[in-house]
Amino acid sequence: MVPQTLEYLSQLIALTPQPVYLVGGSVRDLLIGAQDLKDIDLVMQSGSESVSQAFADAIGGSFFFLDEERKITRVVRSSDGGIIQFDFTNFEGPDLAADLGRRDFTMNAMALDLREFLKDRSLEKIIDLFHGKEDVTNKLIRVVKPEVLDEDPLRLLRAVRFASTLGFTIEQTTKDHVKSRTALVTKPSPERQRDELFLILSERNAETHLNLMDSLGLLSRLLPELDTLTGFSPGRYHIYDVRTHSIKAAGYVDSVLDDLPRIAPEYVQLILEHLDQPLENLVPRKAALRFACLLHDIAKPETLSQDEEGRIHFYGHDNLGAEKAKEICRRLRLSRDTEATVTAVIKQHMRLFNLSAPGGPSKNAMHRYCRDLKNALPESLVLAQADARATLDIMPKEKFTDTEKPMAAVLEYYYEKFLKAEEKPLVTGNDLIERGLKPGPRFREILDEIKERQAAGLLKDRREALEFIDGLK
Repeated sequence: MVPQTLEYLSQLIALTPQPVYLVGGSVRDLLIGAQDLKDIDLVMQSGSESVSQAFADAIGGSFFFLDEERKITRVVRSSDGGIIQFDFTNFEGPDLAADLGRRDFTMNAMALDLREFLKDRSLEKIIDLFHGKEDVTNKLIRVVKPEVLDEDPLRLLRAVRFASTLGFTIEQTTKDHVKSRTALVTKPSPERQRDELFLILSERNAETHLNLMDSLGLLSRLLPELDTLTGFSPGRYHIYDVRTHSIKAAGYVDSVLDDLPRIAPEYVQLILEHLDQPLENLVPRKAALRFACLLHDIAKPETLSQDEEGRIHFYGHDNLGAEKAKEICRRLRLSRDTEATVTAVIKQHMRLFNLSAPGGPSKNAMHRYCRDLKNALPESLVLAQADARATLDIMPKEKFTDTEKPMAAVLEYYYEKFLKAEEKPLVTGNDLIERGLKPGPRFREILDEIKERQAAGLLKDRREALEFIDGLK
């Protein structure tokens, strides 16, 4: 631990004669070798809510209840190294052994007496009743006992989440226990389900983690809409069924991001920083992007048609898919910002392919693409590229390569032209009103056309823009 955190913990033990224990993920992370812990889990026999409030006062932190009925509290303290949070609970059961026995996985069912630890920073005196140290060494996720999965079925998802964030493997008996309880996974609140799912989607190797969820039977329970894609593989470019293709597309996001230095080297950092931005708590843009990849073709079965020459089409699957995705977002209680991003990216996921014409995309086409996606433009491009790569096993290599050139062109236009026109438009709605125009559909069309001409360099300053408006009368 960093000195500042150790100092805070030293102040904590001075506030109470009771033993205070580091537990759960804190002990696990210390064993793994983590130094800068930001989430500290603490447990006491009783009275932790009073101690934590006094602790908040002592270190200048903020105190609040996470669960008032169960007397679970949190203290948050900002420091030079960022935000540190300390979670306090009382024993669940008569003693520490009972408390540890009610935890989820062996790697999280260990404890350290805080006073003893602060004396010499040694991990030799870890209280380990369920062989958690051994499982951490072997990178195994093992349930403490099967009943804990029934007590809180969210732990079914947490097993996958720990596999994704820690790089651990779920041991086979625990997998069997999870599989036998998949029907329970939707019992926790939608918000809790959502948080675990998006923590998984925030990590690299999404294909591996989604396939793990699928093999355990969890994916179908959380997203039953994907079941209609199983075994459905019409079209020239699908050697996989659409369900497999969709999971692969979510996985290919990594390779697209890894290739940005080759595709669009000037904008790599801007794109990566953009995708790290949170749309809401625990939902960075990159997780919403992978979620959109997973759902982008969910309307294909309903839009299948065949023309007179026997060619297969999915007219409107993008629009209908966006509507279906909106319903899923609302079921999972995602924010309006996340919903808007996911649905916009799915609705427009064919745009990059439509721009892949000889000679490159026109400025007008690029402007309309950027206008329709706005902040979600980078996600749209990455999804389209991941979609192409997920069909690469059958799609000719030149088709895949062709989508990279228009992607680079659109990114250049977006960052060099579109965003600058959006940030500093030459005219506003007030200018149109002053010239006798009334707000309405045409009003918005004129403003959009001026921005398009500004981005294309056809209107260089405010005077030219006002002259353009006057010429419309």
